[in-house]
Amino acid sequence: KLSTAVSGFVFSKEKKIKDFFALKKINEQLLNINYNLFIENQKLKKIYTSNKENYLCDIIQATIVKNTWNKNQNYLVINQGFLHGVYPQMGVVNNNNLIGITATVNNNFSTVISLLNTDLMISAKIAKSGHYGSISWNGLDYTKMQLMDISKNAMVEVGDTIVTSGYSNIFPEGINIGTVSKCKNEKNTNFLNIEVTLFTDFTSIEFVYLIEHNLKEERNIIEKSL
Repeated sequence: KLSTAVSGFVFSKEKKIKDFFALKKINEQLLNINYNLFIENQKLKKIYTSNKENYLCDIIQATIVKNTWNKNQNYLVINQGFLHGVYPQMGVVNNNNLIGITATVNNNFSTVISLLNTDLMISAKIAKSGHYGSISWNGLDYTKMQLMDISKNAMVEVGDTIVTSGYSNIFPEGINIGTVSKCKNEKNTNFLNIEVTLFTDFTSIEFVYLIEHNLKEERNIIEKSL
C-alpha cells in the first residue's frame, strides 16, 4: 500500500511537471503568434497610412472562425462585429494580401465575402504598367482568378504582380492579389484572357485585418454628385 501511495504521489508530481512545461510551451507559442500579429499590424498601418492626406484608415484585427473554399459562393466568418467597429463593405486583408469584403455584421461576428466567390468582382491593375480591369473567380480552381478588360495593347508577362487599383472606396491602391500565370490573346475580342495565381492560400488562413476607410462617406458624397 505504501509503495502504491508513493507511486501515485510520484506520478501526480510528474504529471504536474509535464503539464507545467506543456502549458509553458503553449504560452510561448501564443506569445510568438501575438508578436508576429503585432509586427504585421504595424506593417499594415505603415502601408495604409503612409499618405494621410489621400487615404486615412484604421485597422481591426480578427480571427477566422469559419471558412469555406469549395463552393461557388464562399464566405468566411470572423469574431469581430459592430461592437468592435466592423460594418458592411469593409476591405479584408491578410499580410497585405486581399481576402474579401465584409457582408453581414452583428454585435460580435461578421461574414466576409471571400475572393473565392463567383458573385464578387474587384477593380484590379497590373502593378508595373497601371493597366486596370476587373478580377473575379470562375468557381473552378481556388488558387486562380481571372483578370478581365485588359486591352491587347497592354504589355503583360507571366509573373507580373496584380494589385488593387484604388478605384474602389473599399480598398486602397496596391493591395496584393496575385501574379499572372497565363496570358492569351482571344479571337473576336479586344481584351486579353489573363489567369492570376493568388498570393493567399485560402485553405490555411487564420487571421485577417479589416480596413476602415475613414474618408469613405466623403468620397461617396462627391461621387454621387457627378
